[in-house]
Amino acid sequence: MHPGRRQHLLTWLADQLQRYELCPEVLWSGPNAVLRVTNQRTKAIRFIACVPAPQMATWAWVWSNDWALITDPRAVPVIAEAMSS
Repeated sequence: MHPGRRQHLLTWLADQLQRYELCPEVLWSGPNAVLRVTNQRTKAIRFIACVPAPQMATWAWVWSNDWALITDPRAVPVIAEAMSS
């Protein structure tokens, strides 16, 4: 669970969220990277972090009021819905 992987995972998520008409941008680099997601329609801005989930030997996406394991196939649609509301 190398910390350098965080930025790679956030970049992947940003690419996925663009399909949902959201404007994601990875801020900072390395272990401090976060994803800023702007909803163009509502102008709402939300942030997503990527944190280790060692008990599951993977990573988790974390945003206000919720989280999802990166290995969950429903994670991207759930995140997109949360960012669009």
